[in-house]
Amino acid sequence: MDKLRIEDWYLEKEYLPAKVWNADKGHTGGYINDFEVGQKSYRVVGTEKQIKTWAAKQDFILDEVYAYEPVKKGSYWDGIICGERADRPTRDEYNMKYKKDLDRYTELYNKNKKEVLILRTR
Repeated sequence: MDKLRIEDWYLEKEYLPAKVWNADKGHTGGYINDFEVGQKSYRVVGTEKQIKTWAAKQDFILDEVYAYEPVKKGSYWDGIICGERADRPTRDEYNMKYKKDLDRYTELYNKNKKEVLILRTR
């Protein structure tokens, strides 16, 4: 299996809501239309090729896209995401959360027949 990639997509406010995977408690699974929320950001999970293919078919205006991945010591994000401030996790805490998220997303991805997941961000 190709390596899963996780990206956070931030969209311009003119964006029309897309179909998103409903991971709310009690929902049996599947995509829903997210017209009520007017979502401005999403987490996209799939292989790099799947994400590129999916993105090419969309009709929205992106503001920013960030890869969600572990933070390495000395990287650009070290000290921005992680740091000594009380409101930021340590690098180890952040990377442990990433690992838990990756495990959860991998399970959802497999349940979704290994198709791209579009997840709501809160």
